[in-house]
Amino acid sequence: MDIKTFFDLISKKTIGEFIRDNQEEHLTLEFKTVTGADFSNKDDRRNYAKTLSGFANSSGGIIVWGVEARNIRGKDCAYGAKEIVSLSQFASKLNQLSGELVHPPVEGVLHKKVPVSSDKGFAVSFVPESDIGPHMAMGFEGRHYKRSGASFYPMEHYDIEDMFGRRKKPKLALCTEIVPAGVTSGPALNRQFEGHLFIGIENSDRGLARHVAIEINVNQPYRVEGLSYYTGERYGFKSLRRAGSKTPLILLAADDVIHTKSSLRVALVRFTLSEAASLPQDIVISAEIMAEDMQNIKVSKVVKGSELKEKIVSQVRKLEVKNE
Repeated sequence: MDIKTFFDLISKKTIGEFIRDNQEEHLTLEFKTVTGADFSNKDDRRNYAKTLSGFANSSGGIIVWGVEARNIRGKDCAYGAKEIVSLSQFASKLNQLSGELVHPPVEGVLHKKVPVSSDKGFAVSFVPESDIGPHMAMGFEGRHYKRSGASFYPMEHYDIEDMFGRRKKPKLALCTEIVPAGVTSGPALNRQFEGHLFIGIENSDRGLARHVAIEINVNQPYRVEGLSYYTGERYGFKSLRRAGSKTPLILLAADDVIHTKSSLRVALVRFTLSEAASLPQDIVISAEIMAEDMQNIKVSKVVKGSELKEKIVSQVRKLEVKNE
């Protein structure tokens, strides 16, 4: 599970489990308490600045506010609740200070309230890994921080130099598109439809995706077919097999890239369905996506038979009305 998904799932129940189980702080999780909701205490602001800087300059992370951490068996762990009074004011100050306490500001920081009673409870902050750093904690020390294990440490000169040369990274995900491929003959209201489920790779971040490859599996009776395209010099994507795998690895050419906020179709699954018959079987996709400057990611997606039928039938009927 990625950090953003984990942030979205954190609830009052989750925080209660953190405390009950003495959840350890780790590379992407930090527990914090504050003296007051207005951040008037200098130590509170200093700690927040250090945490923003450290998470953004590392792998990103989550701050759970209102949970006291203590050393248990040599590790910092969630110990007890110190709920924040004036939670709305606290959330407002978090938003304000996120852009003031580090330079340059960290893009994409999110906060949410987790109320327990009227305007009292916890808050959770999500700090993404940044590709425009390094980010300096401002106002007190003017230092850059980084996360290591469950601690933040001041960055050395070579760390800072390395970050200035950091290349923007892609963020890839699986995407699908359902497209009608034809209508075969059949009685009225019981026609047979052919459809294509295109499988693609989408890049949602600002780094170009280079040297991209994907391995795709689908459930029976479906099968994956590679796509062909013509560039003036070659046809299709390259394909090879990894040792120990029965599934072809689809490779983009070395000079092909997936640009930011764009996607590329790489494979398709053919299917047929009947207008009057029962729904087709769900298509279950599992894939592993690889690219330069990012860790391999394993993803899965289920395309429901109801979605296949609804989209194909509705698109065909729209085309028929348009052509009348």
